[in-house]
Amino acid sequence: MTALPNGVTVVGSMNVDTTIRVAQHPRPGETVLGTSGPDAPGGKGANQAVAAAATGATTRLVAVVGNDPAGDAYRAALAEHGVDVTHVGRSASRPTGRAFITVSDDGENSIVVVAGANDDLNADHVRRALDAGSGVLLTQLESPPEVVASALRAARERGIRSVLNASPVLPEAAELARLADVVVVNEHERDEIGDLPDLCVTLGARGASWGGVTVQAPTVAVVDTTGAGDVFAGTLAGRLALGANREEALADAVRAGALATTTRGAQPWTLED
Repeated sequence: MTALPNGVTVVGSMNVDTTIRVAQHPRPGETVLGTSGPDAPGGKGANQAVAAAATGATTRLVAVVGNDPAGDAYRAALAEHGVDVTHVGRSASRPTGRAFITVSDDGENSIVVVAGANDDLNADHVRRALDAGSGVLLTQLESPPEVVASALRAARERGIRSVLNASPVLPEAAELARLADVVVVNEHERDEIGDLPDLCVTLGARGASWGGVTVQAPTVAVVDTTGAGDVFAGTLAGRLALGANREEALADAVRAGALATTTRGAQPWTLED
């Protein structure tokens, strides 16, 4: 196993995204017409791993896909994009996770996730990966809560700095957040989990704030906000692993997150590339 003393270990989900473009999001009980494109790579874990790798930090992903063509294609594509997939396992019984994303003409999105193989990620899998060492652990809440808790505790035991993107907010989110060194949330998530000591809050088009430091986002032409928060979190973790201070890491993460909204999809490629 490869040690990552200045790298990032991302524990999280891998999903195949189906995106539907609509003029506006349907109201409850309403049917609207939409258009769709090719399936694309997604899942908060994989999105953040690609973003961390883009900073130049050596990055490994700990995840599970199905034993199916979608999982095989995704695993191979991540490796081509600079992510170590040694610890991406295959489920014997569940398909690769799926996400169904509706994006309106103003760039806002709503997402439904079907976990599939992601639910087979377990604590032993994570601990084996962290035994190889790492500079930063980055995880989210699309994985089973008990796995996230185990990952955060294992990082603390090994002296690995941990970053939790507390999204999507689960009932266990506040408890899990207390196990992390840094917690990344948006404003809505902050309101749900409450204030914590080292909270990094993304503010959408207004940038982000962390520990009394606020960075304004550059003005961009928004096309699709899908995955922008993941790019922010992955960039933040990657820059911290490379030795950036709080202000530097935050500024780079805000810039990368803003630029991510200028292209469609959670990652800038499709599974058909």
